[in-house]
Amino acid sequence: MKKTLMFLMPAMLLASCAGGNADKDKAKNEYKNALSDSITIAERQIDSCENKIKILTDNVNQWLRDFTVVDNKREVESYYIFNGWQDRYPLQNTGLVARISNGERLELIAALKGSTFNNIRVECGENAVESAIVPHDQALNYRREGLNTVMFSGAQADSVANLIADNELNNISVVFLEDGKTKGSWRMPEDYKKMVSATWMLYSSRTQQIKLENYMKLLCRKIEILRTHKDRE
Repeated sequence: MKKTLMFLMPAMLLASCAGGNADKDKAKNEYKNALSDSITIAERQIDSCENKIKILTDNVNQWLRDFTVVDNKREVESYYIFNGWQDRYPLQNTGLVARISNGERLELIAALKGSTFNNIRVECGENAVESAIVPHDQALNYRREGLNTVMFSGAQADSVANLIADNELNNISVVFLEDGKTKGSWRMPEDYKKMVSATWMLYSSRTQQIKLENYMKLLCRKIEILRTHKDRE
């Protein structure tokens, strides 16, 4: 009986080793297949990004024809402004102008004649969006000859421009505020709405284009890493 057991034990060990190797090979193949699937998915995402970027690039190039680049020595950097508005800005009276800085930042410049303010609220029907508060500092919020001019930028300014663009055909009012108190109100004329809307369309398309281009770079890097892991297996 002991001899029989001695013969059986090596056979069982061999079978166990063979089964273990088979499991390892199976897991290895499954891992390689998973890597291949991830690479395929990333490649499809890149193709999708490329198609979207092409459409956005065409749109941006088309809309750029409607804009003029202004390089004013008094400004920190040049900017894009809707055609015809380069001679209407800086504002000499109450109003609101949109432009895009050379650093690809949307800037809203609001002006109020006869009073002071430090933020604005744009109203359209039941919808309203408020800008950030910009303190009086003679840089972004300055006063000259009875005209208070304030520059807004950032996420809240983007929301203001977006609301105007979405409601270009509707009545829009700009309320000038100072520490929550209303200091003036101005109904936006059609040419102003068109200018802000066009600026928003160019800016938002360019912003989406940049985000997709950066995402594509991440996807390409991801594929490189996945292929490196796959080649090691």
